[in-house]
Parts: sequence; structure tokens; C-alpha cells
Amino acid sequence: MNNALGNKLYYSISEVAALTELPPYTLRAWEKEFPCLRPKRARGKNRAYRERDIGIVLLIKHLLYEQRYTSQGVRQRLKSEPELIREATADVGKMLEPAARERLLSRVSAGLAAAGAEAVPEKPDARPDAPRAPGTEPGAGGPSASAGEADLAELLRLTRDELRQLLRLC
Repeated sequence: MNNALGNKLYYSISEVAALTELPPYTLRAWEKEFPCLRPKRARGKNRAYRERDIGIVLLIKHLLYEQRYTSQGVRQRLKSEPELIREATADVGKMLEPAARERLLSRVSAGLAAAGAEAVPEKPDARPDAPRAPGTEPGAGGPSASAGEADLAELLRLTRDELRQLLRLC
């Protein structure tokens, strides 16, 4: 099996905490709060995270900390848009690299906005680490739409339907 993170199938909570730069108590709290995040239990009560779980953790972190959603907003968004989970879990290795993660997450956010999803706050600055004072938003600049919006919207719709079918199986 080709594993993007390495040759391991499962990761401990301390390894996931180091990979995602989150404390273990946050990961444990998110397990209770977000139904899509359910790592397996190995050797009694030890958590065994898979790549899929790490991708979901990174997605939740992005929505909470960078997109500024509330935890209830993240739950609603993950429930209504299962394609977010698919996008986040498709290539976890890239999600761990800051530059690639930013490109992937901005593509997911832009694609959802183009598909008519709930409004997602746009990043006004090209730099993901640019400091922003509360209440100050620079004017939106740059291209508003791409040529492949219709194709992306259709792809997202098909992906959403496929994931809904998969979620029914679980």
C-alpha cells in the first residue's frame, strides 16, 4: 500500500498531535464533537489514527482556525458537504506541507463557492500567514471566476452524491 505519510497504517495520538500541531486533548475533544472523526481503538483504549482520520483533523483545523467557523458551523458544513471530507482525505501527505495544504484548501473553498455552497469567507491576501486585525478586511481583488467553474461544480455534485452513498454504508 502506498502511504503518503510513510509506511505505517496507524498512528498514535501523540504522533497525530505532532503531525497536525494540535495538543492531544484537542484531538480527544474533537472525537466527541465531530461524528466523522472516529479513530479505531487498538490494544484496549489506545487510539489508532489512519491517514483518513489525519486528513479530517487537518480539515477541521482549517475550518475552525483559518476559516473561523464555529464548531457547530463545522459540523453542519461537514454533514451537508461530504465532498469536503473526500477532498481532505484524498492526499493527506500534501495537506501536511503548508504550501500544498493552502493550495488544496483554497481550491476546495473556491470550488464550493462556485458550486453554490454556503458562503465561505474569502482570503483577501495571497499569503496564508498574513496578519489581519479583527474587523479589517481588505477589498477583494483578483479573478472572480475561472473557466472551469461549471466542470468543477458538476464534479463536486457527483462527488457529493458518491460520498452520501458511502456514508449510508457506514
